[in-house]
Amino acid sequence: MALFLIATIPPARAQGIRESPRRSVRAQAAFSRGKASYQAREYEAARERSLEALSLDPNHDEARSLLGWSQYHLGDYRTAIVTFKEAIRRQPRWVGLYTGLGWSRFRLERYHLASGAFRAALDRKPDHVDAMVGLGSAQFELGRYDVALPHLQAALRRLEAPGGQASEDLPDVRAKVAWSLYYLGRYREALAVFERAIRATPDWPGLHNGLGWTHLKLGQKAEARAAFQRALTLRPAYEDALEGLRQSSG
Repeated sequence: MALFLIATIPPARAQGIRESPRRSVRAQAAFSRGKASYQAREYEAARERSLEALSLDPNHDEARSLLGWSQYHLGDYRTAIVTFKEAIRRQPRWVGLYTGLGWSRFRLERYHLASGAFRAALDRKPDHVDAMVGLGSAQFELGRYDVALPHLQAALRRLEAPGGQASEDLPDVRAKVAWSLYYLGRYREALAVFERAIRATPDWPGLHNGLGWTHLKLGQKAEARAAFQRALTLRPAYEDALEGLRQSSG
């Protein structure tokens, strides 16, 4: 039996010639299945198919990128960071790898490091909306509203433009622009953005709360009370809105 196996296994060189194209085809097929799973938001399946593709072809960088994003959506941010870093070493021009690294760091509250990754993405593609949102969001979390605001505003203009790309980030970007303006003391501008945001997402209590505080800063107590009361209707026992209501009723 042993002799039969030895006799029938082709020499390594010849075997590689026959196996390599076959493995590449199998790797591509696994990647295609993983991509379809990812698009269906079946991230566990996407991760498994990406790993399968890489086991067949360690140089399949699209599969490595897909693996990183699948790990990210599964909440495995630390592993995603390792995957994205390896992918960047292999493909330093792929902008999406930097945004993946940035968002993975962001979810771990590593805002300084996240900012570095988003800046690297913007260095390679200055109009990359996801990187604008990411950098603005990271700077917002750091309390650097003057730095955050231009990036968030640039992203908001792109997202709100006629024919602009649909994005589930849009409500969050509007809110961060409004709050950045508020924290920078630009209350009338903040008021306009809060009002526009509320027209788009009227059931978000945080927006009504922000509107209330902005009215209060402008000395408009009646309008502030109405906004805080609406926030409390949507979220009872909302502490910040309760404090705002107290101050606007004095």
